[in-house]
Amino acid sequence: MPFYSHHITLTDQQPTLAETIADQERARSEQQEVRERIRSATLAELGVTPSENALFAALYYGFTIPPSDFVRRAVYEDCNPTGEITEEECQGALADCLAKCWLQVIDEPARTRINDELRQGRVLGPIYGGLPEVGSVDFTESGADLLRRLSERFRPDKEFTTYADYMDVVHEKTALFFRSSAAAFAAITENRGQHNVVNVSDPIPTGPWRAQWWRRFSEGFQVDIEQRRQWQGHGSGGDEHCSLDYAHLNADPNQLRLVLNRHNITFPEWLLLASMEHDWFRDSPSNLCRGAANSASRVLSVAISEELCREGLEACLRYGWLRMTDQHTADEVRSLLSDDPVVLAVPRIAQNRPRVCGYNIDPVRPCKLWALPMRASDRWGEIDFSPSGASLYRTISAEWLGLDWEDSLSVSRGYYWEEHHYCEAEDGFESVVQEHVAMGDVVRARRIVPIGSWCVHWWKRFPSGYRLELELVGSDQEAEIQ
Repeated sequence: MPFYSHHITLTDQQPTLAETIADQERARSEQQEVRERIRSATLAELGVTPSENALFAALYYGFTIPPSDFVRRAVYEDCNPTGEITEEECQGALADCLAKCWLQVIDEPARTRINDELRQGRVLGPIYGGLPEVGSVDFTESGADLLRRLSERFRPDKEFTTYADYMDVVHEKTALFFRSSAAAFAAITENRGQHNVVNVSDPIPTGPWRAQWWRRFSEGFQVDIEQRRQWQGHGSGGDEHCSLDYAHLNADPNQLRLVLNRHNITFPEWLLLASMEHDWFRDSPSNLCRGAANSASRVLSVAISEELCREGLEACLRYGWLRMTDQHTADEVRSLLSDDPVVLAVPRIAQNRPRVCGYNIDPVRPCKLWALPMRASDRWGEIDFSPSGASLYRTISAEWLGLDWEDSLSVSRGYYWEEHHYCEAEDGFESVVQEHVAMGDVVRARRIVPIGSWCVHWWKRFPSGYRLELELVGSDQEAEIQ
């Protein structure tokens, strides 16, 4: 049976790095071409321009915001995948969509009318985001109907399904980790002022701790926060998060180049080392080079090509600063962590085993995918630090940004959460529980409740449905909350 995963798998005879990247880029390009042909044909058939579709995509992703912000949002990559649509074109498309009555700017009478319709119809919701705010751009009924027709035709090649459902995390407990007590108290002050936060602990000393396997601190502090919310479409329950916020650092590219010259390291090589901060594009050499190029532009305002990043990756692998993961590297990380049993703030990240799962074809229902635990070998071939590469990266960063540069780390771990899932059919929840089990989550309680008429957004309504209520903990944290 085939095993579906977005990760590459190594074989005994490995291609060169250039061949691997070329193959991955070729497959990505072919997939993009197929999607673009389907998208272009569908838009032409329904009389929608690419810039109008970018506006539709922004609303689909939940950006019901004022017109000026809305137009800027529509040119972002997720709404404008080819990158060819300009802000000026979206501004014109917005005027056209308003004239065609596909979109509207919500005023008080429109908001009242929507609220009255939902109340009179006894419609539960809107689950995602509640009612639109006055002054924001949103669909009209005819625009929402057009979006439905577009969505149905954009993916005719979708062979497998796990049943669509809509999720809202309504209760969550999260542990935050900090290097200093000052940072911990600042976070306490910030979180105690948040609307959805119901409890914030005092700082708890952790002793020695790690974020990633290669990032160890001699001391730190943990702050637990508890949040309750409803109908905000929040979907981050149980996540682990570790990222560096360059916006709070004096990230001067010119100063960086001086430091790199002292260490005889090129800028592309540095970018590839810094990209180890981002777990979400380390899964393949191709994604890593693309992500490094994008990060240089976004964070440092420096333009660099993917080709130069590929050369930087080749150099980092050749010097032994980076490596492709395999059984040997996995054993090395496991041995390091077991020999030094300090607090793992984000265990999955530290152990290089993210909260993901794979999928297989259900033998009974061939058009349905069955969630399975991700095999360790499916992550082999990813890019990771070597111990010497991690040490070099942290040394350069300290010289560039100051000794306290890692105080800007954002580290959090969700250890308990309650999810509400909404679906038209009760059997649609089967795959939800499968995926949680496959990702290693522990289901402590589950309830299915009939809910009658409900809506995701005010314009996306269902005559009947069910709500699955789940209480979950991460497998690494279950003992902590007994």
